[in-house]
Amino acid sequence: MSQVRDNLTALTGTIEARRAHPALPGHEEVRMRIEGSAPVEGKADLLAASAGDVLEVAVPRQLLGDAHAGARVKLRAARGTAGWILAEPHPEPGQFSVS
Repeated sequence: MSQVRDNLTALTGTIEARRAHPALPGHEEVRMRIEGSAPVEGKADLLAASAGDVLEVAVPRQLLGDAHAGARVKLRAARGTAGWILAEPHPEPGQFSVS
């Protein structure tokens, strides 16, 4: 199995759809239309998402609450070893929001 460099990217966007993640218990697979992205200081940016891109992000269910399509989300995510994009499971205050 290949290893992935320590990486993290700040993302903002709109939820287009969500469903239970097929392989990660307790996570939702969120289809997110990106409105902005930024590197996180000291971490590699392996996502390099651009406005308008659509990414599938695995997000812990408890962070999302009852957020539906159309909700705006701000999070930090990394590319994992299986190729999945994973939101931080325990974000610092101010690093995750849904509105």
